[in-house]
Amino acid sequence: MPPRARHFCRLWAGLCLLLTPFSVSRADLVTEWNTLALTTMRTNTVAPVMARDLAILHTAIFNAGESIRGGYQTYGFGTYSAPGSGTFGASYEAAMISAANTVMQSLYAASGGSFTTLYNTQLSGIADGQAKTDGIAWGASIAADLLAWRAADGASTAGSTPYSPVGTIGYWAQTSGAGALLPGWGTVGTFAIPGTGSYTTSLPGGTLSNYMLTGQYATDYNQVKDIGSSFSLTRTSDQTNQAYFWAAGDGTVKMTGMWNQVAQSAASTASLSVSDKARLFAALNVAMADAGIASFATTYSTEFWRPETAIANGDIDGNASTDVDLAWAPLIASPSFPEYAALSSTLSEAAAATLAHYLGNSMAFSLGSDINGDGSIDMTRNFASFSQASDEAMMSGIYGGTQFGTAAMDGHTMGGNVADWVVNNNFALVPEPAGALLVLLGLATLARRRRGSV
Repeated sequence: MPPRARHFCRLWAGLCLLLTPFSVSRADLVTEWNTLALTTMRTNTVAPVMARDLAILHTAIFNAGESIRGGYQTYGFGTYSAPGSGTFGASYEAAMISAANTVMQSLYAASGGSFTTLYNTQLSGIADGQAKTDGIAWGASIAADLLAWRAADGASTAGSTPYSPVGTIGYWAQTSGAGALLPGWGTVGTFAIPGTGSYTTSLPGGTLSNYMLTGQYATDYNQVKDIGSSFSLTRTSDQTNQAYFWAAGDGTVKMTGMWNQVAQSAASTASLSVSDKARLFAALNVAMADAGIASFATTYSTEFWRPETAIANGDIDGNASTDVDLAWAPLIASPSFPEYAALSSTLSEAAAATLAHYLGNSMAFSLGSDINGDGSIDMTRNFASFSQASDEAMMSGIYGGTQFGTAAMDGHTMGGNVADWVVNNNFALVPEPAGALLVLLGLATLARRRRGSV
């Protein structure tokens, strides 16, 4: 459809929205799907995969709604073209519901009954008719196009990519019986950033061996050795709580899910409309998905060892300021992938920066954490801003003994850079139809006044 015709259709749709009453207005439509998705992914999905799948879910919801409503520019990237205008007169809410159900039925078919229940419940609030029928069909087509595009992104083979630890000083060694996690994830196709090359980072000194000879490495080493030990005498009780709170281990909603829960709370506080919620969650999860990909690209190209391996080899690392401690153990079990850059820090700042862009940074919220992975909340913490929560998540890996300070800081920077790109290049307002609508309404008002004065 030519741009001018598309703008006219969106203008006409905008007028219809003003003049036609809705039988349903569900600002919680998006968060209901988000909540169910987190519950579904909690037990078997790791954080980078969760971010990818949530990005598919929420871009489908967003595109289904906005291609009909026309308030924001629809999402497109690479070989996936942003959809044009949806079926004229279709219910955009029905389209969003249909898109969500189609994505989740495809990605998590084993939980299909739960999705069908939510799908039917939400659709029951929309009056039957052609608008509803057309919306359902349009939403399903939007989701199918997105799923077809992402089917070739490399995610399905990222976990089986061959990888063998190098096995020498400075390089990552497995610290558990688990194999290396997602060694091919750094090559998964991105959602918004133009490749990972501009976002990956490197250790001070440029190489792993150079970094280990620096004063910065000695500082990082001795910091985590002191404060991240399982029996640290200097870590405060609050720092211990932070380590456990943000650990996001097996059985929990992971770091990705925790930030989606933050977004749900913030969106409710801000009383966002269903369209604004769809945009917020699409941007949030696209940013975290790309941050996770960039983080793993850095992780498996650097292959730096975890603190517990480093501290057990402090006498042979070439740095005179790093003393060995063969009995040292971290407070939190190390994840099964190389250390640099910190995934939790990268994801957290990508999320916090995205939320701050749309809602402002200074928004108070509470967040609960499931520490033992049983599905219940074990600890709740209060925050005055998104950045405060991100900074706390960044430091938690040091307190837990799984991260060096440089990895935490560099991951934080990486996540913020990814978020900046995502929010500055996607999900923008569509100014022209809105402006035209205001002009049209102004002319109509002027005409009525003139008729009244005759």
